[in-house]
Amino acid sequence: MPTIIAERNGSCRACGGLIRKGEYCDFTSDKGASHVETQCVTATVRFRPNRRAGRCNCGTWVAAGKGRLRLLEDKGGQGGGKRWAVDCATCAGL
Repeated sequence: MPTIIAERNGSCRACGGLIRKGEYCDFTSDKGASHVETQCVTATVRFRPNRRAGRCNCGTWVAAGKGRLRLLEDKGGQGGGKRWAVDCATCAGL
């Protein structure tokens, strides 16, 4: 993973913590940014900021910028796929 300097504030894909503008972070386009610490780099993708409005699994409408995104992976017979699910503040534990 390439280490870059963050151009804006964001959240870590592994722990959900803040990555500040100007801070070093690891980044890939499909997974997002994480802290450079080993525990965040090697951890699975759990958190990603929600940039779009959507509906949570519980039925609550989640506005853009609220809640969290969660990566869902399908390892089906056709090679599987990835998609992002929106979690409301209650379901995400915020």
